[in-house]
Amino acid sequence: MIKYLVSFAIAVAGVLSGYFAAYTGLRVELANKAEERYVTELDIRLARLKTTINDRFATRDDLSSFKNDVIAKLTTIEAVITRPDDSESRKQITNLR
Repeated sequence: MIKYLVSFAIAVAGVLSGYFAAYTGLRVELANKAEERYVTELDIRLARLKTTINDRFATRDDLSSFKNDVIAKLTTIEAVITRPDDSESRKQITNLR
């Protein structure tokens, strides 16, 4: 009789350990899937943010081009101011507008 009780106890312990092993394995698998989903979601958000930044903000080349355009226009205006009687210079100012 004790032999059967020991066998039964070992069988119950085996079933419980199998249950907890499966339960733990499922938890780990679900955690990995949730983490992958979270990382993927963050990647998508970062890609959207990068696109927004690229669309809304000027690059260094854009700012350099803008600076060169402003300097060229100011140089033309300065040349016109120094010669106010020149009709050709007045046409240049009109073209700037």
